[in-house]
Amino acid sequence: FLALGLIALAYGLAVLVQGYGFLAVFAAGLALQRVKEQPGNFNTYTAAETSLPVGPSYEALATESEHASAYMMKRVQGFNEQLERIAEVAVVLMVGGMLSYSYLPSSANWFVPLLLLVVRPLSVWIGLLGAPVSRDQRILISWFGIRGIGSIYYLMYAISHGLPDAMARDITALTLTMVATSIVLHGISVTPLMNLYARRKAHRRGR
Repeated sequence: FLALGLIALAYGLAVLVQGYGFLAVFAAGLALQRVKEQPGNFNTYTAAETSLPVGPSYEALATESEHASAYMMKRVQGFNEQLERIAEVAVVLMVGGMLSYSYLPSSANWFVPLLLLVVRPLSVWIGLLGAPVSRDQRILISWFGIRGIGSIYYLMYAISHGLPDAMARDITALTLTMVATSIVLHGISVTPLMNLYARRKAHRRGR
């Protein structure tokens, strides 16, 4: 429950000092990942997990001095990945439930393609200037990433800070339409695009 505790602590402290809770949680997640990547810390299990014996029981692994830390971190990582999947399902269910109370605005016919094909790719390419990423990685980052709890958070933030009712209804409809479109398009395209990226990367290494 380290990840859940970190989320609650970072968000609560940010709200307490009238800060930005969403960005605080994002920064805390990045910090935790950096700690895992430091030699001698949490991520040391990645090198040791390959040596975990197959036969012994869970109890033996958890109490054996040579493999206990590697086994524990492997289990923690698996639990965190399951939490991420549950959160994704919750977001999809929430968006689906909200769509039944919304409507499809006419502006979505141009707004959704504009955001998907122009605004996001352009902002990602500008934001990654000077970053050590390949052209294929820039393309993938430009395409993926719109769906998620972030859009709903920003929507609720705007509404709770005095967004007029008429504008709130229109923006809610656009946001839900954008998230639903992203879930469908990105969900369908993620596997073939990532497989293509893996093949191209392996092909370059084989040269």
